[in-house]
Amino acid sequence: MNRYFTDRITAIEAIGGHRVRVTFRDGFTGEVDLAPLLECGPIFEPLRDESVFKQVTVDHGAPLWPDDLDLSPGSLRAWCEAGKFMDYDETHAWIESHIGETEKAA
Repeated sequence: MNRYFTDRITAIEAIGGHRVRVTFRDGFTGEVDLAPLLECGPIFEPLRDESVFKQVTVDHGAPLWPDDLDLSPGSLRAWCEAGKFMDYDETHAWIESHIGETEKAA
């Protein structure tokens, strides 16, 4: 199975601006600037306030902000590995090109 669909985070920390440092259950830690995400629709508008953004926690292996706003751990993993936020199509293409051969065969 594709690890991006099953990945979970164990820790997340807002590290300034709209950047986060994320640790995944396999021990991988990465950082990504989520500022571009905040322009992707009104649902993300509350996170533009850094005092709200920094309230991020982990809930059942996913990042969670106030008002039950969460993100896919798999997308977050892809962004951390790529070192940047990507839109839906870019994220999907990136994941497809980075799935290991054993995952493709499963």
